Amino acid sequence: MNKYQRYETMFIKMTWIFLTIGTGFFLLNELVFNADMIREGKEVVFSTIWKLFFGLVVFILQFLKLIFFKKEILDKPLFYYTNRVVWLLIISFSIIFINVGSWSYVVILFTIIVTSLSKGSKPGVILAICSFVIHSAFTFIAFSYRIKLLGLLSLDIVENFLILVFLYFMFVLFAVFCGMIFKDSTENEKENKHLMEQLEEKYLQLEVAQEEIKHQYEKLKGANQKLEDINKRLSVSIAEFYTLQQISQAISSILDIGELLKYLNDIIIGVMGVNYSTIILFDDGSGRLKVQATNITSLDELAVLSDNINNNMLRQVMENGEHFLENNADQNKYPFTQGREVSSLMCVPLNTKSRKYGLVLVEHKLSFAFDEDNVRLLDIISQQVGIAMENADLYHKMQELATKDGLTGIYNRQYFQQRLESEFLSAQKGNYPLSTAIFDIDHFKKFNDTFGHMFGDKVLKAIADAVSVSLRKNDIFARYGGEEFILLFPGTNLNDAYEKVEVLRKMVGQHIVKDSLVTASVTVSFGVSSFNECALSENELLRSVDDALYDAKASGRNCVKVARRLLE
Repeated sequence: MNKYQRYETMFIKMTWIFLTIGTGFFLLNELVFNADMIREGKEVVFSTIWKLFFGLVVFILQFLKLIFFKKEILDKPLFYYTNRVVWLLIISFSIIFINVGSWSYVVILFTIIVTSLSKGSKPGVILAICSFVIHSAFTFIAFSYRIKLLGLLSLDIVENFLILVFLYFMFVLFAVFCGMIFKDSTENEKENKHLMEQLEEKYLQLEVAQEEIKHQYEKLKGANQKLEDINKRLSVSIAEFYTLQQISQAISSILDIGELLKYLNDIIIGVMGVNYSTIILFDDGSGRLKVQATNITSLDELAVLSDNINNNMLRQVMENGEHFLENNADQNKYPFTQGREVSSLMCVPLNTKSRKYGLVLVEHKLSFAFDEDNVRLLDIISQQVGIAMENADLYHKMQELATKDGLTGIYNRQYFQQRLESEFLSAQKGNYPLSTAIFDIDHFKKFNDTFGHMFGDKVLKAIADAVSVSLRKNDIFARYGGEEFILLFPGTNLNDAYEKVEVLRKMVGQHIVKDSLVTASVTVSFGVSSFNECALSENELLRSVDDALYDAKASGRNCVKVARRLLE
C-alpha cells in the first residue's frame, strides 16, 4: 500500500465516522428537540424529510466513493479532485443549509490536510480556495434569503465573511505546512527507494557470490586443509600489506627519525601482538648498541635492558645479518629479559646494503609464540625501517648541503640570513644584546694571483677551521661571499664581541697555511656591530657592521673596528 492509498483509506474511514456522528446529531436534534414542531407543522416535517433524503444521498455517494477507491478509479487525478470538490461542496451545503453545526469545519480542515499530505501543498491550497469560494457562495445565498425573509442587516454578512476569510486563511496555512511534510516525506521516500534498490542490487550480488562460494566449496570440498593454508597465507599477506602501507605512509610523512622509529615500533606491537618491542641502534661514536624506541615504561626494566643488550648474541644478529628465534627463553641465558617474564623472543637485523643500523627485538610472555612466518614478517618490517633510516640520513645530508658552504664546511649566507632573522626577533622580544662581526682576508687576491686559486681555497678552508674551533656552541659562523666571513653572537654586547673578535684576529694572524710547496701567514680585518647599541633593525645591523669593516680596511687592515654607537 503506497502513501496515497494509506491516506485515502484513513480519509474514507474518518468520513464514515463524521457521517455517523453528523447523522446522530441530526436525528437527536430533529426527532427529540424538534419533536413538538414536527407534530404541529407540515413545513417542519417536510424540512426533516428533505434533510433525511439529503443524508441518504450523501451515504450513497460515500458508498460509490468506496467502490471507486477499491477499483482504483480514484487514483486518476480527474476523479480524485472531482471527488474532493464534491465532498467539500456537500460539507459546506450541510453547514449552511442543514445546520449540522460548526464542528463540521473540522471535516473541511481534515479534507485539506489529507490532500496536502498525499498530494502536496499546491493541491491543498487550491482545494482550500475552492472550498472558500463554494462556502462563500452558499453563505451569500443563505444570507440573501434571510435578509429578504427576516430583515437581517448587511453588517452580519460582512462579519460572517471576515470570520470565513480568517478561517480559510488558517486552512491555507495548514495546507502549506502539511505540504512541507509531504515534500520531506516524498524526498525521504525517494532516498529510501534508492537505498532499497541499492540493497536489492547488493543482495542479488550477494546471492550470486554465495552461489559462487557454494560452488567453489563443493568443488574444493576434498581439499579443506589446503584451503585453510591458503586462508592463513592470505591473512598473513593482508597483515603484511597493511603493515607496509602504514610504514610507507609514516616514512613519507614523518621526518624526525626518533618520532618515526617510535611510530614504527608501535606498528610492530599492533601487527604482531607482542608484549614488548624494541628498536636498537648502533652508536658509531661509542661503538655500542643503544635503545632507540621501546614500549617498556618501567625505568628499572628499561635499565636492565639497556645494560645487557651489548651481548654477543645481539651483536652477531646485526653483524651477520641473520635472524634469531627463541621460543623457550631462559632469563639467565638472556639477561636483558630479566624481570619481564619473557618466554619467547625474536630478533632481526636492521641493516641495508650500505649500512648496519642495529636490530629489532620483539618479546612475548607466552612460550612458542613465534614461528618462521613471524620471522619473515618482522624481517620485511625491519627492511622498511632500514629504508626509513636511510631516507632520514639522506634528508639530513640534503639539509646540511642546503645550509653549508661546499668549500669551507661552515654555514652559507642563506642560512645565516635565516638565523639572523630568528635571533634578531628573539633579541627584540627578550631585550638582550645581539652582536655580529664580519671579516675578510687581507690582500686575498694576491694569494690567488701569486699561488693560484687552489691555494686560495686552502686559505679559506684553513681560516674557517681555525675560527670554528674557537667559537661557542650557539655562535653562528658563515661564509658571506668570496673571502668574507660573518659571525653572529647571541646574548653578547658590543664590548664582549670586540674582545672575542680581537682574540680571533690575533689567532688567525698566528696561523700558518701551507701545502707541499707554499707556506704563508694570513691576516684579517674585522668590523663589529651590535643590537641595540649600534643598530635597531636587521638592515641597520648589517649595514653598520659592513661600514665598520670598511673602516678597518681604510685604517691599514689587520685590525678590529667597532660601528658607531647610536648615542654618540
